[in-house]
Amino acid sequence: MFFMLNKEEKLRALLLDNRFVDWINNPDSPYAGFWLQWTGESAENAELADAAREFLMELRSAELAGETVTEETEVDRMWESIGGTIAERPTREGQPRRIIRKGYWMAAAAITGMLLFIGVTFFSESRHQLASVKKKTGQFSATGGISPEVVRYNGSEGGELVFLPDGSKVTLAKGTRISYNRLMNGKNREVTVSGEAFFDVVKNPVKPFYIYTRNMVVKVLGTSFRVTASGGKESVAVKTGKVSVFLKGQDLEQSGATILLPKQVCTYSKSTGSLVMDTAADRSKIEMEVIAKNGYDFEDAPIDTVFRTLEKMYAIPVHYERSAFFNSFITISLGSESLEEQLQVITRTIGATFSISNDGITIEPPK
Repeated sequence: MFFMLNKEEKLRALLLDNRFVDWINNPDSPYAGFWLQWTGESAENAELADAAREFLMELRSAELAGETVTEETEVDRMWESIGGTIAERPTREGQPRRIIRKGYWMAAAAITGMLLFIGVTFFSESRHQLASVKKKTGQFSATGGISPEVVRYNGSEGGELVFLPDGSKVTLAKGTRISYNRLMNGKNREVTVSGEAFFDVVKNPVKPFYIYTRNMVVKVLGTSFRVTASGGKESVAVKTGKVSVFLKGQDLEQSGATILLPKQVCTYSKSTGSLVMDTAADRSKIEMEVIAKNGYDFEDAPIDTVFRTLEKMYAIPVHYERSAFFNSFITISLGSESLEEQLQVITRTIGATFSISNDGITIEPPK
């Protein structure tokens, strides 16, 4: 899939690939070997990596200087123009290479769904899980597209709403990171948390939802609750439904779980290495700030606008031939159903078909 993309699409895929971002930001990245091999395989790969690295360095400099992202409509316009921002300039050897003009880092920040490339290093538990994924699946292919794991980070002052592909929603407090399989297409739905987050999980009895902190595992079928895993504190507080809490390392099928009901809280005790129950769980700031917005509403909107919104919501690229859908418009609400259900509605409406993988979403026009 990757080799079939044009240069703009390949650059976008690199900027959306958490493996690449982690390598650029972290010298000890577990993906260093893969990317060094990939960049050495062709001049085009090296050129793309160089352009993407410069783009991220511009973003780093701007963030450190205290610059902020402009209004979303302006960011959209800038990303629309990114193809025209790649200019030619000679290297020391006199060969041209691709560069990104200063200022267009804001488009990358938006297209990743507020990933905030600055400081995006996988915290220890997430890095361990990603290493396990790599170990189980073998070395990543150089043409394998973007990583199956995605990291979402809230660098804003207030809460930030994140949409998961199964239809669940998570509100992240400032400084919170979560990581999960981009498509959640495994046996279970799994999320790793560092910070504080409020979950509203869609029910699916045949596919449990697991949340991992440093010392706890939370098993959910469908409910809303708060998870805190920061400042040396780990706790779970239930708002609706019920959850099962285990100590990390326990057999989730054989061990007796701590069951939490509404208005109950379970905290990990460092001193005893056990789970402690309480009943008067106070509402935290993030719970009171749970974002009321449940999605995006479009009325007779260009399909291009809808596809770009999906990219931001789920941090996954959408590949399609724009000229084939130039006169396509749609009225739809995004965010109330799973990603696959939304794609089914969209493609049925415009007479198209879709396929979805870790490389992204591919939309095929009517035949």
